[in-house]
Amino acid sequence: MPVLKLKSQHSLSPDEAADRIKKRIAEEVEKQAHYVTELKETVILPNKSEYSCKVYGFNLSGHFHSTEKEVAVEVNLPFAAMMVKGMIESQLQSALDQALS
Repeated sequence: MPVLKLKSQHSLSPDEAADRIKKRIAEEVEKQAHYVTELKETVILPNKSEYSCKVYGFNLSGHFHSTEKEVAVEVNLPFAAMMVKGMIESQLQSALDQALS
């Protein structure tokens, strides 16, 4: 499976950064409810979570981890998404940066 790796710098506490990312994920899932289904979150630590869901019927999974200075995100994409990988990466990076600003 292809993997997207994203990072974004921030000046928040790791827990605050994680809370903002979780809130943004919930907002996006709500807005895209007709495309995103079966969302599951596994909280590993207060500042680290794993997610899985279906988007347009394709399985997606990934995780994020926030530290004192940055948030790192990894998303496992299905091979069918390779044609739009650049667009997905751009949109995710933009959403990540906005959530942490």
